[in-house]
Amino acid sequence: MIKKTEKTVRMDKVDKQSPCDEEPGHSITTEISRETFAGEIPIKQRACLEIIGFGEENKVIELGEEEVIIGRTPECGVCLSVDNVSRQHARVFFRNEEYFIEDLGSTNGTYVNGIKVVRCVLRNSDQINIGGVKVLFTEEKTLQKT
Repeated sequence: MIKKTEKTVRMDKVDKQSPCDEEPGHSITTEISRETFAGEIPIKQRACLEIIGFGEENKVIELGEEEVIIGRTPECGVCLSVDNVSRQHARVFFRNEEYFIEDLGSTNGTYVNGIKVVRCVLRNSDQINIGGVKVLFTEEKTLQKT
């Protein structure tokens, strides 16, 4: 989802040291909207977590803009009933057009691609390890046809 923000470039003063001051047409700068340059590019974003090797078949959890808590208790959005998983182990959240994972002070840590993390941005095909459970993060970004 693209959040539409209007940014405007405005330069009221011209640098007097600039060599362009001598040339005609370079002494006035006008206000130009961001959409003049970039326009609006609609992007469809889809992301999910796939729990691998936990139970009989892989479980897929679709992600949206709401945060998802991963842990051992049934109240968690993703419940992993494994002793090595903390009650509230980690959370996945969406900020500034990116998904993040953050460890919530778990006993055994949260690992992304084999590296212990406190918080990090998730990228397509990242492998997450939470208490010995493997979780695959997948993300698709496609341009929407208008």
